[in-house]
Amino acid sequence: MKYSITLLLLLLAIVGVKAQTLAERINAKNVTFVDVRTPEEFANGTVEGAINIPLEQLEKQLNQLKGKENIVLFCRRGIRAGKAQDILKKNGIAAVNGKTAAHIQSLQKVNLADELTFRNDRQTTYFVKDGKSIRQVAVALGEGAILKKHTTDVPATLIMVKGEVRFLINGEEIILKDLDTYQIPVEVEHEVIGVQKENIFIITKQLAD
Repeated sequence: MKYSITLLLLLLAIVGVKAQTLAERINAKNVTFVDVRTPEEFANGTVEGAINIPLEQLEKQLNQLKGKENIVLFCRRGIRAGKAQDILKKNGIAAVNGKTAAHIQSLQKVNLADELTFRNDRQTTYFVKDGKSIRQVAVALGEGAILKKHTTDVPATLIMVKGEVRFLINGEEIILKDLDTYQIPVEVEHEVIGVQKENIFIITKQLAD
Protein backbone atom coordinates (compact mmCIF):
# COMPACT_ATOMS: atom_id res chain seq x y z
CA MET A 1 0.00 0.00 0.00
CA LYS A 2 2.83 2.37 0.89
CA TYR A 3 4.44 1.86 -2.52
CA SER A 4 1.08 2.38 -4.27
CA ILE A 5 0.59 5.73 -2.57
CA THR A 6 4.15 6.78 -3.39
CA LEU A 7 3.68 5.81 -7.03
CA LEU A 8 0.38 7.70 -7.17
CA LEU A 9 1.98 10.86 -5.76
CA LEU A 10 4.82 10.55 -8.27
CA LEU A 11 2.39 10.20 -11.17
CA LEU A 12 0.40 13.21 -9.96
CA ALA A 13 3.60 15.25 -9.75
CA ILE A 14 4.55 14.29 -13.31
CA VAL A 15 1.08 15.14 -14.62
CA GLY A 16 1.23 18.46 -12.78
CA VAL A 17 4.49 19.38 -14.49
CA LYS A 18 3.20 18.38 -17.94
CA ALA A 19 -0.04 20.29 -17.37
CA GLN A 20 1.86 23.59 -17.33
CA THR A 21 1.39 25.08 -20.77
CA LEU A 22 3.95 27.09 -22.70
CA ALA A 23 1.87 30.22 -22.11
CA GLU A 24 1.94 29.58 -18.35
CA ARG A 25 5.70 29.14 -18.42
CA ILE A 26 6.18 32.31 -20.47
CA ASN A 27 4.07 34.39 -18.10
CA ALA A 28 5.48 32.97 -14.86
CA LYS A 29 7.49 35.39 -12.73
CA ASN A 30 10.47 33.03 -12.55
CA VAL A 31 10.88 32.64 -16.32
CA THR A 32 14.32 32.92 -17.91
CA PHE A 33 14.24 33.65 -21.64
CA VAL A 34 17.30 32.46 -23.54
CA ASP A 35 17.87 33.63 -27.11
CA VAL A 36 20.21 31.10 -28.73
CA ARG A 37 20.71 33.09 -31.92
CA THR A 38 23.87 34.97 -32.82
CA PRO A 39 24.71 38.29 -31.09
CA GLU A 40 23.94 40.07 -34.38
CA GLU A 41 20.44 38.55 -34.53
CA PHE A 42 19.93 39.28 -30.85
CA ALA A 43 20.86 42.95 -31.38
CA ASN A 44 18.17 43.30 -34.06
CA GLY A 45 15.39 42.59 -31.59
CA THR A 46 14.47 39.97 -29.02
CA VAL A 47 12.08 39.16 -26.18
CA GLU A 48 12.13 41.71 -23.36
CA GLY A 49 14.41 40.54 -20.56
CA ALA A 50 16.01 37.75 -22.61
CA ILE A 51 19.67 36.82 -22.29
CA ASN A 52 21.76 35.84 -25.30
CA ILE A 53 23.66 32.55 -25.25
CA PRO A 54 24.38 31.51 -28.85
CA LEU A 55 23.89 27.79 -29.49
CA GLU A 56 27.60 27.34 -30.30
CA GLN A 57 28.56 28.73 -26.86
CA LEU A 58 25.86 27.04 -24.80
CA GLU A 59 27.93 24.20 -23.35
CA LYS A 60 30.58 26.69 -22.23
CA GLN A 61 28.02 28.87 -20.44
CA LEU A 62 25.92 26.29 -18.63
CA ASN A 63 26.66 27.92 -15.27
CA GLN A 64 24.39 30.81 -16.25
CA LEU A 65 21.43 28.43 -16.36
CA LYS A 66 22.12 25.98 -13.53
CA GLY A 67 19.52 26.33 -10.80
CA LYS A 68 17.00 28.04 -13.08
CA GLU A 69 13.59 26.37 -12.76
CA ASN A 70 11.79 27.79 -15.79
CA ILE A 71 13.92 28.23 -18.91
CA VAL A 72 12.32 29.09 -22.25
CA LEU A 73 14.58 28.86 -25.31
CA PHE A 74 13.99 30.47 -28.68
CA CYS A 75 15.66 31.33 -31.98
CA ARG A 76 14.62 32.31 -35.53
CA ARG A 77 12.57 29.22 -36.41
CA GLY A 78 12.78 26.99 -33.34
CA ILE A 79 15.39 24.59 -34.76
CA ARG A 80 18.37 25.91 -32.80
CA ALA A 81 16.19 26.17 -29.70
CA GLY A 82 15.38 22.46 -30.06
CA LYS A 83 19.08 21.60 -30.29
CA ALA A 84 19.77 23.78 -27.25
CA GLN A 85 17.03 21.97 -25.35
CA ASP A 86 18.75 18.63 -26.06
CA ILE A 87 22.13 19.97 -24.89
CA LEU A 88 20.66 21.25 -21.64
CA LYS A 89 18.81 17.99 -21.03
CA LYS A 90 22.08 16.01 -21.37
CA ASN A 91 23.55 18.31 -18.72
CA GLY A 92 20.67 17.90 -16.29
CA ILE A 93 19.02 21.25 -17.02
CA ALA A 94 15.32 21.30 -17.94
CA ALA A 95 14.11 23.78 -20.57
CA VAL A 96 11.30 24.17 -23.10
CA ASN A 97 11.37 25.27 -26.73
CA GLY A 98 9.47 28.56 -27.10
CA LYS A 99 10.18 28.48 -30.87
CA THR A 100 10.59 32.14 -31.91
CA ALA A 101 10.56 35.59 -30.33
CA ALA A 102 7.34 36.38 -32.17
CA HIS A 103 5.71 33.20 -30.86
CA ILE A 104 6.67 34.03 -27.28
CA GLN A 105 5.46 37.62 -27.63
CA SER A 106 2.11 36.37 -28.97
CA LEU A 107 1.61 34.49 -25.69
CA GLN A 108 2.87 37.15 -23.28
CA LYS A 109 0.61 39.17 -21.04
CA VAL A 110 1.31 42.11 -18.73
CA ASN A 111 -0.33 42.64 -15.36
CA LEU A 112 -0.57 46.35 -14.62
CA ALA A 113 -0.17 45.66 -10.90
CA ASP A 114 3.39 44.51 -11.62
CA GLU A 115 4.23 47.67 -13.57
CA LEU A 116 2.60 50.40 -11.47
CA THR A 117 2.86 51.65 -7.90
CA PHE A 118 0.33 53.72 -6.00
CA ARG A 119 2.07 56.81 -4.70
CA ASN A 120 0.44 59.62 -2.77
CA ASP A 121 2.71 62.36 -4.10
CA ARG A 122 2.53 61.74 -7.86
CA GLN A 123 1.38 59.40 -10.62
CA THR A 124 3.24 56.40 -12.00
CA THR A 125 2.79 55.33 -15.63
CA TYR A 126 3.23 52.36 -17.93
CA PHE A 127 3.03 52.52 -21.73
CA VAL A 128 0.64 49.78 -22.85
CA LYS A 129 1.20 50.74 -26.50
CA ASP A 130 3.31 53.50 -28.00
CA GLY A 131 2.98 53.38 -31.78
CA LYS A 132 2.85 55.82 -34.66
CA SER A 133 -0.94 56.00 -34.80
CA ILE A 134 -2.02 55.21 -31.26
CA ARG A 135 -0.68 55.67 -27.74
CA GLN A 136 -2.05 53.97 -24.65
CA VAL A 137 -0.72 54.74 -21.21
CA ALA A 138 -1.85 53.31 -17.88
CA VAL A 139 -1.75 55.78 -14.99
CA ALA A 140 -1.79 54.89 -11.28
CA LEU A 141 -2.60 57.32 -8.48
CA GLY A 142 -2.57 56.72 -4.76
CA GLU A 143 -5.06 58.42 -2.45
CA GLY A 144 -4.73 62.20 -2.84
CA ALA A 145 -2.14 61.98 -5.61
CA ILE A 146 -2.62 64.57 -8.35
CA LEU A 147 -2.03 64.34 -12.08
CA LYS A 148 -1.35 68.06 -12.41
CA LYS A 149 -3.15 70.43 -14.76
CA HIS A 150 -2.44 69.78 -18.42
CA THR A 151 -4.11 69.63 -21.84
CA THR A 152 -4.21 67.16 -24.73
CA ASP A 153 -3.71 68.30 -28.32
CA VAL A 154 -5.39 65.21 -29.81
CA PRO A 155 -8.61 63.38 -28.94
CA ALA A 156 -8.17 61.15 -25.88
CA THR A 157 -10.30 58.54 -24.12
CA LEU A 158 -10.01 57.75 -20.42
CA ILE A 159 -11.18 54.36 -19.13
CA MET A 160 -11.21 53.65 -15.40
CA VAL A 161 -9.78 50.24 -14.59
CA LYS A 162 -9.78 50.34 -10.81
CA GLY A 163 -10.66 52.74 -8.03
CA GLU A 164 -12.10 56.24 -8.22
CA VAL A 165 -10.78 59.64 -9.33
CA ARG A 166 -11.93 63.23 -9.34
CA PHE A 167 -11.63 64.72 -12.84
CA LEU A 168 -11.53 68.52 -12.64
CA ILE A 169 -12.33 70.49 -15.81
CA ASN A 170 -13.93 73.86 -16.62
CA GLY A 171 -14.43 74.59 -12.93
CA GLU A 172 -16.49 71.41 -12.50
CA GLU A 173 -15.80 67.99 -11.00
CA ILE A 174 -16.58 64.60 -12.58
CA ILE A 175 -16.35 61.45 -10.46
CA LEU A 176 -15.08 58.48 -12.45
CA LYS A 177 -15.32 54.96 -11.02
CA ASP A 178 -14.59 51.38 -12.14
CA LEU A 179 -15.20 50.91 -15.89
CA ASP A 180 -16.38 54.49 -16.45
CA THR A 181 -15.34 55.95 -19.81
CA TYR A 182 -14.74 59.64 -20.50
CA GLN A 183 -13.84 61.50 -23.69
CA ILE A 184 -11.29 64.18 -22.85
CA PRO A 185 -11.79 67.37 -24.87
CA VAL A 186 -8.90 68.79 -26.86
CA GLU A 187 -7.00 71.84 -25.55
CA VAL A 188 -9.01 72.11 -22.33
CA GLU A 189 -6.98 72.24 -19.11
CA HIS A 190 -7.81 69.51 -16.58
CA GLU A 191 -6.35 67.58 -13.65
CA VAL A 192 -7.05 64.25 -11.98
CA ILE A 193 -6.99 63.37 -8.26
CA GLY A 194 -6.95 59.88 -6.78
CA VAL A 195 -9.73 59.13 -4.29
CA GLN A 196 -9.10 55.57 -3.15
CA LYS A 197 -5.83 53.94 -2.10
CA GLU A 198 -5.40 52.31 -5.51
CA ASN A 199 -6.63 54.00 -8.69
CA ILE A 200 -5.76 52.99 -12.26
CA PHE A 201 -7.00 54.41 -15.55
CA ILE A 202 -5.91 54.06 -19.17
CA ILE A 203 -5.59 57.00 -21.56
CA THR A 204 -5.81 56.24 -25.29
CA LYS A 205 -4.77 58.85 -27.84
CA GLN A 206 -5.24 58.69 -31.61
CA LEU A 207 -2.10 60.28 -33.04
CA ALA A 208 -1.89 62.11 -36.33
CA ASP A 209 -0.58 60.09 -39.31
